[in-house]
Amino acid sequence: MGTTMPLSVYHRFVVRGVVAVCANGLPIPPDSLTEVAAVCHETATDDDPNISAWGVYGVLFDNSIDNLADCPTQEIAEAIADALNIQYGRKAA
Repeated sequence: MGTTMPLSVYHRFVVRGVVAVCANGLPIPPDSLTEVAAVCHETATDDDPNISAWGVYGVLFDNSIDNLADCPTQEIAEAIADALNIQYGRKAA
């Protein structure tokens, strides 16, 4: 079993759209996910029509992000991020 990083290492939590990408580097439309193999996932702008999930990300102090969870809707992801920000988020100094 791997080690886990405590959520307290993040100073805030954000939500980003997630797009599945196929072997040729193109985004996979959500209605084609059962027909085309995804080789990676990338964050996207909120208006990207190829968003297939919503990721909850922890933001480290160097502003890098770690994916903590993928959710089926933006509303669920936002609820999780909001709860994490209340519990663990830090205000900017």
